[in-house]
Amino acid sequence: MKAQAGDGPRVLYLVYWGAGEPLGKALVLPSVRRLAQLGAKVTLVTFDKAEDLNQREHMVAIRRELDALGIRWVSLRYHKGPHAPAKIYDAVTGWAHSIAAQLGGRTDIVHARTFVGGLMGLVLARLLRAKFVYHNEGFYPDEQVDGGVWAPGSRRHRIARQLEAQLYARADGIIALSHRARAMIKDLVPVRRKRTPVIVVPSAVDLERFRCARYEGGIRPGGLRLVYTGSVGLRYRLDRAAQFAALALQELGDVSLRVLSRAGRSVVEGILEASSLPREAWSVESVPHAAMPGELSRHDAGLFFLAQGLSEQGCSPTKIGEYWACGLPVVTTPNVSDTDEIVRREQVGVVVKEHSEAGYSEAVQTLAKLLEDPELKVRCRRAAETHYALGPACERQMALYREVLAE
Repeated sequence: MKAQAGDGPRVLYLVYWGAGEPLGKALVLPSVRRLAQLGAKVTLVTFDKAEDLNQREHMVAIRRELDALGIRWVSLRYHKGPHAPAKIYDAVTGWAHSIAAQLGGRTDIVHARTFVGGLMGLVLARLLRAKFVYHNEGFYPDEQVDGGVWAPGSRRHRIARQLEAQLYARADGIIALSHRARAMIKDLVPVRRKRTPVIVVPSAVDLERFRCARYEGGIRPGGLRLVYTGSVGLRYRLDRAAQFAALALQELGDVSLRVLSRAGRSVVEGILEASSLPREAWSVESVPHAAMPGELSRHDAGLFFLAQGLSEQGCSPTKIGEYWACGLPVVTTPNVSDTDEIVRREQVGVVVKEHSEAGYSEAVQTLAKLLEDPELKVRCRRAAETHYALGPACERQMALYREVLAE
């Protein structure tokens, strides 16, 4: 059923993340808030982890904020394992609660975010007779291979790719994280045949919250302060980031690395202790997402080291947008999303050419020189505003809603 003129689309926004975890706070909540402000009637379905559900006051505050914007929130418990049964149970629970939430009213669009969320959303869209928008959060089957979870070409990998192909084939609209991913998706035969609209929405940042103090040029007193935020392990190579920091210490003489992550502290410390970075040169902390802008403002550059493989061109690292929003250049591995092109064109970071002493040394010297530029922080902030701004990203999503409903 199509939305009537002057009536905002009724959107079931389904995501296989929790509202209380960092990705939920950084990506989901700001997006649904802005979509509601733009006129969408949103029902949000999330899968929240036990540690977040136990923070009752915080979850109540989220619900109060969403209620004030007219956003209906269905919070379901996430089940970690055993892997396949847990995913099936979560899917069935998601279907049942989503349908119950929509009883008595129409649903125009099922906006399904993440691979597992997409599989749930595909079924829900048919049951609710709604349009299906698949919000691709990277090439999930290939990410599992790149992270060493599945073997390439294994049965799980093949099945997941077949399911992913169905999401693209049956979607009425598709959201990709990068222009490179969009080109790959648009080239798929079912997408070309249907002329399915595919838009680019990177992992947008709330630029009003991520706004850090300014300083002018050069490495500040106290040495070069590097920061690494987010996931650790599998595709996310903190070990290589630590080796980069160790070589920077060797060459520049005064370097520290701070790791801000919700990963197990013992895991993070084990990786850092195995590196050649001295114990006194690194620190580890888990901080609330609200405190992240303040933490970033105390550093000179942000690190993002990703395993190269099949999937990196389809991602959009939130942390890069947050680094830039706070005026920090990024030191990144090659082939990540659209980052290489932006870094080179706008001079807002360094791309590490190879994982070797020579490659790291070249990147360290390039970074040191870049930090002497008094306009660097201005360029970084501008890059965030151009490529990661939340407002334009949500406006593109609303335009996609209108397009698929018009069809």
